[in-house]
Amino acid sequence: MKKYICLFFLIFTTNVLFAQPFKDISIDSLKNELIKVKDDTSKILILDRLTTVLTASNPTQALRYGREAWALASKIKYDKGKVLSALSSGQIMLNTSDYSEALNKLLEAKYLAEKSQMAKEIVNINLKLALLYTNRKQFKSALEYLSKAKRVRDSLQIPDLDYSLNQTAGYVYKDMGEFQKALGFFKNAYQNLIKKKAAHQLLTTSYYIGSTFSALNQRDSALAYLRKSLTFQAKFHEGRVYYGLASVFKTSNQLDSAIFYAKKALTRSNENQFIPITVFSAQLLSELYEKKNDLKSALYYTKIATAEKDSLFNKEQVRQIERLAYDEKERELMTQRRIEVHQADLEDKIKIYGLSALLLIVLLVLFFLYRNNKIKHKANQLLHSQKEEIDIQRAKAEKTLQDLKATQAQLIQSEKLASLGELTAGIAHEIQNPLNFVNNFSELSIDLAQELKEEIEKVSIPEKDKEFIDEIISDLTQNQQKINQHGKRASSIVKGMLQHSRTSSGEKELTDINALADEYLRLSYHGLRAKDKSGSTSRFNADFKTDFAENLPKIAIIPQEIGRVLLNLFNNAFYAVNQRNIHTIETLHAASPQMQYHPMISVSTEKIGNIIEIRIKDNGTGMSQATQAKIFQPFFTTKPTGEGTGLGLSLSYDIITKGHGGTLEVESVEGEGTTFIIKLPYI
Repeated sequence: MKKYICLFFLIFTTNVLFAQPFKDISIDSLKNELIKVKDDTSKILILDRLTTVLTASNPTQALRYGREAWALASKIKYDKGKVLSALSSGQIMLNTSDYSEALNKLLEAKYLAEKSQMAKEIVNINLKLALLYTNRKQFKSALEYLSKAKRVRDSLQIPDLDYSLNQTAGYVYKDMGEFQKALGFFKNAYQNLIKKKAAHQLLTTSYYIGSTFSALNQRDSALAYLRKSLTFQAKFHEGRVYYGLASVFKTSNQLDSAIFYAKKALTRSNENQFIPITVFSAQLLSELYEKKNDLKSALYYTKIATAEKDSLFNKEQVRQIERLAYDEKERELMTQRRIEVHQADLEDKIKIYGLSALLLIVLLVLFFLYRNNKIKHKANQLLHSQKEEIDIQRAKAEKTLQDLKATQAQLIQSEKLASLGELTAGIAHEIQNPLNFVNNFSELSIDLAQELKEEIEKVSIPEKDKEFIDEIISDLTQNQQKINQHGKRASSIVKGMLQHSRTSSGEKELTDINALADEYLRLSYHGLRAKDKSGSTSRFNADFKTDFAENLPKIAIIPQEIGRVLLNLFNNAFYAVNQRNIHTIETLHAASPQMQYHPMISVSTEKIGNIIEIRIKDNGTGMSQATQAKIFQPFFTTKPTGEGTGLGLSLSYDIITKGHGGTLEVESVEGEGTTFIIKLPYI
């Protein structure tokens, strides 16, 4: 919820503070101009205008144009173009909560703007930085950048920026909870707009004044400004104004009025495809109907809010993936530039050495004319030593180049893994809230259905009608139980995702690997048998054997994590042999005893040099080469839907390789069985 609130305020604050209306500009005409112009300053300016025009309606496409403008400006070394593209792209990054990239772009743009003395752009960049730190709740830094913007504006007397400065200050102080100060700044911004006759921006400023009065519990003033904002006829913004009115009426417990305006907010935001307000309005309607004990309507609007949240999240995910791809491309380009510079330096050095050697040879030839054979021999030795030195320098340079390429590959891989971990944690946290709501609501619905059934028993109803009602209640209860069951299943997946992105803080201790493997083997076997409630045809049954090396030394590991890995591998092995056993029973006849299948799991340990090796072998279904190539990838699973999360082997691989410096390998033949090999270093 916090994420969506931040997104909501960012979209409207930054759009209003910095974006100028482009009502007369045709997007199609700009795109046509873009095709015609060459890669020069004109193209950068058109790309920047497209970025600004599309910011509110299509931020993803707008960001593509902004990044293209930045890349072209960097290529032709056009500093003003980089500043303009940073301002327009930075606004979109603020809208999508991409603070890291926004901060990098804005700080570089600030340096270039100060270098080129671009006063107006310096003020706007400082205001954007103030907004960024406000939404990060770092108010000290936000106030510092706000003060810097004011000093530049005052020193150069730029009256056009009075509105932006007042509006930003109001937003900062409102977020800090200093509503009286915020109200003063918003009112100053309102007066600036009246002088400029900027009706489009008056709508938003009126809205902020109304919402600030609402925070101060001044209901009448809040309603007056919120209603005033509706008179400016900007349909795209009407949804949030209706939402603000509904919130005020809810606070004063006028539920019918609150429902009326919340429905208007929902309708208007749907028309304008404005998802944040759609989500907030649907949630508010759900709360209002719940207060009125209209649970059916509450559930209906809850479903709308949940669906719209999912839609918004998908759009954010697409933007994040595009940003990651762009970062990856930028890193590759920077690395390539470094390699090219290094190669150029190396070639220059080789040329210098070659010319020096050539000059020395000419001098030596002249000198050889007057010297004897002994001096010639010494000259040849000197020439030979110089050649060896050149070869050594060349070998060193080539080794440096190879090391640089290896470092590049490692950096790219580590960045990918770090981004995947952040994405996994973000997804898990965002999914957890709606899942908790679904689980809790389904449990509550089961209890309500049971209470309804008990109440019906107390009332005299014809037997035929009672049976029909009982049947409906039973169906409703079963439906809610299924919802609860699958909701808990999804919760377990979320927990797995969080575990996958979380680093362990356990302490290593000396552990007997044989005892640990034996304990978790039996725990897995008996646990699976206890869970198995299937019929005789698919009844879980398997044999296992161990071949532990004697006098195996204890090694320093985190027992809980290695035990977790072993338990996961044992469970997978038992699952594989059980699946093959079921298939054999279904396909073979009892008349073919020589073809009957005997499930078997074998576990062995061995010390090989400074390595402790653990082998877990099964004669189950096995895997194809294509499956083996993807088996350790997150979310990849060979199990049917609902039976596996695809996180077990990925998490196990991270524990062995990253947590313990070992290796986890797989050998498998499809239809014959699989062997997992764990190798842990022993020092």
